[in-house]
Amino acid sequence: MRILDAHCNLGQGYGCSQSADELLRQMDANGVEKAVIVPADRHTAVTNSEGNDEMLAAARSHPDRFIAFCTASPWYGPKAIDEIRRVFDAGAKGLKLHPVLQGFTITDDVARPLIEAAVERGRPIYFHTGTPVCSTPFQLAEVAMRYPEGKFIMGHLAYADYWNDVESACQAAPNIWLETSAHLASVIRLWTGQAGAHRVMYGSDSPHNDMPVEIEQITRYITDDDTKAMIFAGTLERLLEPERWAR
Repeated sequence: MRILDAHCNLGQGYGCSQSADELLRQMDANGVEKAVIVPADRHTAVTNSEGNDEMLAAARSHPDRFIAFCTASPWYGPKAIDEIRRVFDAGAKGLKLHPVLQGFTITDDVARPLIEAAVERGRPIYFHTGTPVCSTPFQLAEVAMRYPEGKFIMGHLAYADYWNDVESACQAAPNIWLETSAHLASVIRLWTGQAGAHRVMYGSDSPHNDMPVEIEQITRYITDDDTKAMIFAGTLERLLEPERWAR
């Protein structure tokens, strides 16, 4: 079964790091075909351009293995908009925003210009969600309802104690997708049943989480092969290449 990983970190982070070669070896060992890569902590918080360039370089070197997502802190204002437009033009496929590392709430006005720039380009936006100060499901639903043409990924499925709000958020905003990393198998199975496999995508958050464990959360506890295929590959592919799947 094909596996695409919707969330992996590259670069030097706080307490852990991962190079492109290290990630490739881990992917090969676990049968992962492709992975979305995002900049590690310092590059997410401060040195956005440097981290984005690392993601773009890795994706250019391994176009069949890596999918680059970019980031920019909304506090950089117009410079942040220029940065994400630059990396979108250079081939980045999405935007990651991290309220904890970047110090904002996703419903704040400071975040609007970045969100709107990604929505205008048709790029999905991955939000780190979970227990505050992370984004909550209802905050993400508010943003998604504000931009119904946008594509919003609920990273980590609101780990850990806000997962009860996921169902209502998904019902309110059909343009929210769910990424599984760090959560319990029981929660993944529950929300796959509630939201539908077409809105759920596998992610590991490597190296913060163990990739084979994250994969086993799905292979062991999701029994239907079509559902597993959608979670492991179909959902992400359809999100990133909607025109291909519309044919």
